[in-house]
Amino acid sequence: MNIKMNKIYELLQLDKKDFDRASGERVPINFAVISSGCKLNQFEASQFEEIFKRMDMNINIVEPDLSAANGNGPVDLFLVNTCAVTEKADAETNKIIRKINKNYPGSRVILTGCSVQLNKTKLSGLPGIKLIDNEKKTELLKIASEKFPGAVLRQKRIRPYLKIQEGCDLNCSYCAIPIARPSRWSLDIKSVLNSIEDFGKLGCKEVILTGVNLGAYGDADNKKNASGLKNLLNMIEGTANAVKIRLSSIDPVYIDDELIDIFASGKKIQNHFHIPLQSASDKTLGRMNRHYSFKDYAYAAAEITRKVKDAAIGTDIISGFPGETEEDFLETVDNLEKLPIYYIHAFSYSQRPGTASYYLRQKVSEKLIKQRTGKIREISFRKKVEFHKRFINRTLEFISLPGNKALSSNYIKAEIAGTAPAVPPGKFFSGKLALADNADNAGTCGGLSVMPSDYL
Repeated sequence: MNIKMNKIYELLQLDKKDFDRASGERVPINFAVISSGCKLNQFEASQFEEIFKRMDMNINIVEPDLSAANGNGPVDLFLVNTCAVTEKADAETNKIIRKINKNYPGSRVILTGCSVQLNKTKLSGLPGIKLIDNEKKTELLKIASEKFPGAVLRQKRIRPYLKIQEGCDLNCSYCAIPIARPSRWSLDIKSVLNSIEDFGKLGCKEVILTGVNLGAYGDADNKKNASGLKNLLNMIEGTANAVKIRLSSIDPVYIDDELIDIFASGKKIQNHFHIPLQSASDKTLGRMNRHYSFKDYAYAAAEITRKVKDAAIGTDIISGFPGETEEDFLETVDNLEKLPIYYIHAFSYSQRPGTASYYLRQKVSEKLIKQRTGKIREISFRKKVEFHKRFINRTLEFISLPGNKALSSNYIKAEIAGTAPAVPPGKFFSGKLALADNADNAGTCGGLSVMPSDYL
């Protein structure tokens, strides 16, 4: 084995003998990747699968069924890429481990990801489990990308992810991600452009750019002006390929008039923007150590809506942050009603050891947090219905997805109707959005349909 291959084995804590059966024979082994949490984890999971495919071993990539003993056949080795953004995410990691131990006894397990980075001491005591923290995972994936060029292209997705950035220095008081993902880097522009072009050659019509903090792409000095991202987007617009791109998420501190103008003038940037707000109360935003006011966010949302045709804006809201009074929450509710947004991802505040908010007093009761999160979800549902109704009987651009479904450029999900034969997945088409037959409302994909009229 060469030096890079030896290092890959070292970081995986594996040796060739790990791939031998008890009989000593070298025969194919079944390998499974399980990933929880964010788009980054899903992207990294596909990288791990490709690494094992390309190692000089006979390896079968399998899809395990954790609900039953040896569901879908035996698995010799699991790699679990964990999340730790909330207490619920940590609980999910523990649940996965229990199911593997119960239904796949004797299987070897490698744990990596954010939960490993934050809970090394606790997880290191589990028998038969090897740990790879996020720093070593980053090193492993970097070496593997050099050893196996093009590994990021092999994804089981119609709309593949491309990770272009790692790390965050915003230091929001509730967030453990800077602790869980300590590495800081950005993929160079040439590599980003080459990957997008390669995805296009494989037939991909849309690529999702993702990172821990996309606005900080290429900005080693943390200037909060998104200069690196702006430059990248302009370079993407100048390429000859027809691949569209979608931004996974961008923090409000990086959104200024110049970036909005890039969104508005771009031909390749999809008109859907996920911009996490977290609270619509300035007092709560201050305690969260978010670096903007609600007025700042409202201005950016209004300008995007004004300048970008048919733009969709999604956001995140955390309910029950320590010190959030009833007055603060009602201010958030009132302000959310005013915002021109499409949907809200509603989260209940979750204490993360090591974060500044962990030590704050005036904790909100679990019962009250649950009630407030429910209220935010009600607002989100109404916003979705209102947004969908704006586009009923309108012709939009869609990409076809598996299961005879489609996604518009501005993130409206619908069933494909009246097509014979069905539109194959991964195709751009234009079509008129309509309420599906017998639909009770326009709040979900099941309530909407689209009739293709022209392939793009």
